[in-house]
Amino acid sequence: MDKDSQASAAAASLEKLKQESHALKERIEELRRKTEMPINSSLGDPAIDAANADGHNDVADDEDD
Repeated sequence: MDKDSQASAAAASLEKLKQESHALKERIEELRRKTEMPINSSLGDPAIDAANADGHNDVADDEDD
C-alpha cells in the first residue's frame, strides 16, 4: 500500500468513527431526555404536600386492592 491509499483509508476510517460517535451521542441525549423529570414536577413540592396533608387523597386500607 502506498502512502496516498493509507492516508485515504485512515481519513475514511476517521470519518466513519466521527459519524458513529455523533450517532451515539444523539442516542444518549435522546435516552437522557426520556428519563428526566420535568422541572415543574409537584414531587416534593411543599405547597402540594401541605395541600394534601389532610389525607383527602389517601385510600382506605380495604380499598387498597
